[in-house]
Amino acid sequence: MKAFVLYNPAANNGRTKQDWPALAAALQTVFPHFVGTPVSARGQAARLVRDALREGHDQIVAVGGDGTVNEAVNGFFELGVPLASDAVLNIVQTGSRNDIAHGRPTGVAAALALRNAHVRPRDLGHVSCLTADGRPVTRFFLNAASFGITGDAARRLNQARISALLGADFARTFSEAMALAAWRTCRVRLVADNGFDEIDGISTVAVLNGTSFGGGLMVTPDAEPNDGRFDIAILGGDRKRRLRQMFRDLHHGEKVGLRRRRSTRLTAAPTLDTRHPVIVETDGEAVGMLPASFEIVPHAIRIRI
Repeated sequence: MKAFVLYNPAANNGRTKQDWPALAAALQTVFPHFVGTPVSARGQAARLVRDALREGHDQIVAVGGDGTVNEAVNGFFELGVPLASDAVLNIVQTGSRNDIAHGRPTGVAAALALRNAHVRPRDLGHVSCLTADGRPVTRFFLNAASFGITGDAARRLNQARISALLGADFARTFSEAMALAAWRTCRVRLVADNGFDEIDGISTVAVLNGTSFGGGLMVTPDAEPNDGRFDIAILGGDRKRRLRQMFRDLHHGEKVGLRRRRSTRLTAAPTLDTRHPVIVETDGEAVGMLPASFEIVPHAIRIRI
C-alpha cells in the first residue's frame, strides 16, 4: 500500500504538532513506508491529496479536525469526478471537537485502530451555492453542512485571529456567541423530496450524513451514513434566550424543538423577507451563502475510520 499522510499541526490547539512523533509511530504500524507532510493553508490539503492520487498513492490518511478531513475528501475529486475510485481515505481525528469521528477513538488510539478497521463505502453530500461576491462554488462534505447561525459562526471562526492568541476552543465558543448575538431570524424557502416545499422562519438548518454537527450538536442520533439519504434538522426562529437554551440542550444530547426530514436533496433560497446573507458551512468550514442546493452522492468514497 502506498500511503500518503497529511496532518494539521494546529489541530486541537497545537496538540497535534506535539503528538506528531507518537502519531507517526502508530501510523507506521499500519503503513510502514508512508510519506507524510504538514498542512497549514486553506486548500493545501486538497491539492496535496490530488497530487498524491495522481502519483499512485492508494491510501490517503488525514490527521486533524473536521476541516482537515473535509479538505482531504475534496481532494479525491477534480471538477466533481473521482480521481481514483479504488483509493481509501483513512481518518485519524485529532481536533478539539470532532463530529466526523463522534463516539470513536481520536489521536494515537485512532491511528492504532486503523489496523483492524474495515474499508467501507460512504455517502457524500454535495453542495452548490454562491460566494460573497456572487460566484458559484461547489463542495463535497462527509458529515454535515448547515446554514444559519452555525454557518455564520463558522465564517467568524475561519476569520478569527483570536485562535492564535487564546486557542481554538475559546475562539469557537466566542464565534458561536457572536453569531447568536448578531442573528436575526429569517425566512427561507426549503424544497425537498416527497413534495416538501415550505417557507419557514429558521435559525439553523443542518443537512447531515452523520449524527452531530457544529462541535457536538446531536441532532440526528439515528442517522445512517450509507442509506442514500440526508437527515435534515430544522431549528426554527425563536427568541435569543430560547435559542441559547436550545443550543445548550443539543450539546448535551437533549431533544429540543427540531423538525426532521429525510431526503436525497434539499434546495434552500432566501425570500424577499431575507435581509442579510445566510452563510453555508460544510464540516465546519464556511463556503458560501444561499441560495444553495444539497444532493446526496451514494457510496461516493471509500473510508477507513
